[in-house]
Amino acid sequence: MSVTPTLAISLESPAPDIRRGHTSEPLDEEVAAVGRIEAIKTVLRVLLRTTGLRLAVVSHVTAESWTCCAVLDEMNFGLEPGDTLEIATTFCNNVRSSAAPLLITHASADPRFTNHPAPRLYGVESYIAVPVYRRNGSFFGVLCAVDAKPAELSEDLLEIFRHLADLVGYQLEHEEELGQRDAQLLGAREAAQLREQLIGIVSHDLRSPLNAISLSAATLMRRTDLDDRARRGLTRILDSADRANRLILDLLDFTQVRMGKALPMQRKPMDLHMLAQQVVDEMQLAAPERPLVLHCEGDGRGDWDGDRIAQVLTNLLTNALKYSPADADIRIETRGEEEAVLLRVSNGGAPIPAHLLPTLFEPLTRGTQSGGAQRSIGLGLFIVDQIVRAHCGTVEVHSTVEAGTTFDVCLPRHV
Repeated sequence: MSVTPTLAISLESPAPDIRRGHTSEPLDEEVAAVGRIEAIKTVLRVLLRTTGLRLAVVSHVTAESWTCCAVLDEMNFGLEPGDTLEIATTFCNNVRSSAAPLLITHASADPRFTNHPAPRLYGVESYIAVPVYRRNGSFFGVLCAVDAKPAELSEDLLEIFRHLADLVGYQLEHEEELGQRDAQLLGAREAAQLREQLIGIVSHDLRSPLNAISLSAATLMRRTDLDDRARRGLTRILDSADRANRLILDLLDFTQVRMGKALPMQRKPMDLHMLAQQVVDEMQLAAPERPLVLHCEGDGRGDWDGDRIAQVLTNLLTNALKYSPADADIRIETRGEEEAVLLRVSNGGAPIPAHLLPTLFEPLTRGTQSGGAQRSIGLGLFIVDQIVRAHCGTVEVHSTVEAGTTFDVCLPRHV
């Protein structure tokens, strides 16, 4: 595996030897099969958000070759599906030969890899990967995430990688069967089974190890003999696990909608003013340095799913915190009208580009093209839109240089 040439160890380091257009016909079929997996982009996004690394790849690996089949590159490395690297220069070759996961936090300082070519040629410092097997047990390649910077990577992350690799391998075999039959789509029954499997993996197999991570870290945090460094590390683990859990919940909702099913709703009488105050208080604890200003007016009562509406407000506030200046107020308003209650979230900062507004509520899109710490999986606003629709409401966005960005949610009191 490799990382961006601009982050190599020195200016004199050679550029990575990426070969294009040299794959054989069978390898072209492998690349195409991975590319047809509907969930592959989401899988790679989950890996980057969970690990904090910036390059995720599914590669087809043999004793003679390494071929990129799918990639999510937030380092501008330039790797594309079909590109090849010399197998002996990659850490993926170690995964293939050992048939075991591999986790590296600081390659150049790791005695195991002092003479390995990857750090020297590509500047790789952090790397986490697991083998990918087809459902019949045959080895296909490697699912990995890498970065040019050292990273604190927990062994618990390997469990998430394993389950996602199982998902890729399961769907890969089906895609290869489709290619052999010259079919374009799975039958309705097979597709439903694959989607149900994705839901099962995400809802149970991924959430269980995350819950274990959170519980273990929270237990350790209660110890009185921790120094500041250990406490900061545990705080980062808890924050990362919480972010990953929110991503998984969004992914579950996304999969539910993609299957054509309505999001489950449990309506009951509630007061939107009280709910908004609770959510704002929780968000203020998580971001004490950011001023969150709530204004409530009129009658806030109605029949809604409280947990779902809290999810709407949380996603909107998370979005506002990410994409506004650090010193900007976040303004929240709940206002009772005759037949509905209005929920409004406003923030200053650069406006959303006009060409992005029409697709802002579509899945896997973002209201900004910037990367870095503000990146996200791109499901938050999609989930907001789906929850509001399920309540027979509407959501609109207005964004200008003068007024900043405002999301208006209108929720009918009763349906």
